[in-house]
Amino acid sequence: MTASRRATLLRIGSAVVALPIYAFTIVTDMLQATPILICSLTITLACLYEFYRIADRGEGERPFLAWGMAAAVIINIVMYLFSFGKIYGYGRYLPSFDARVVMAFLAIFLSAVLTFHLFARPLKGGTYSLGTTLLGLVYIVFSFAHIIPMKALANGVSYIIILNIVVMLNDSAAYFGGVLFGKHKTGFAASPNKSWEGYFTGLLFGVLGIVIANQFCLSFFHQELFGFIESVLVGIVLCILGDIGDLVESAFKRDGSIKDSGSIVPGHGGMWDVFDALIFTMPLFYYYLLIKGVH
Repeated sequence: MTASRRATLLRIGSAVVALPIYAFTIVTDMLQATPILICSLTITLACLYEFYRIADRGEGERPFLAWGMAAAVIINIVMYLFSFGKIYGYGRYLPSFDARVVMAFLAIFLSAVLTFHLFARPLKGGTYSLGTTLLGLVYIVFSFAHIIPMKALANGVSYIIILNIVVMLNDSAAYFGGVLFGKHKTGFAASPNKSWEGYFTGLLFGVLGIVIANQFCLSFFHQELFGFIESVLVGIVLCILGDIGDLVESAFKRDGSIKDSGSIVPGHGGMWDVFDALIFTMPLFYYYLLIKGVH
């Protein structure tokens, strides 16, 4: 068996095992929808750890790992309370829960980590350390944790599933399209071996995915999520944004001189390798839905 075929089988096997678990945490409302919180916590903590490992340059130039991981847990919990507090009655314990909670947490976190840096870390490299710590929290944790408030929207589960369908089809089709048809390299500095044939194959299948999924929701669940033209346009934008998310992660990995962000997912690499596109698209799709009037 060739190495390429073995890698492909590993990718498929990992998907067969992990996708049902991932889908269950999205769909179920059991235990007051805490599975979506556990899902977000698991993915964001794993991705954040991989990012911090890549950013660690030793000595004083390394992220505040423990502080960042603790803050990631709090961010996810805050997102959950914000999203489901009124639904499940947490509002009576947090009557004034609003955006100021997030701002207060950010102010306290910055004050604490800066104080820690003054007395427990070398001063040299402090800017890099604090910058990478905050970048990981904002870009990875805060971004992907939008899956929690998205689930709380009307038809939120359907929107999450559609987003995943588009991003996963785009990524998978781009991979196989590049292997089968790739001749013209993009030359992007972050990923020079990717081909235009792969990108356009991914785009085609991603758009087909959202159109078919949207029609399925309309036909079987009477959920009119998007118009036809809107679904095509949204699919194109999500595919492009997903590709950018993939390139962003590739840029970080090149800066850290590594091939994969980790090895936790056989055939795929690290958790960040799997969810890089969703991390980039999740918050942008969520705020598009809010502008669209979904609440």
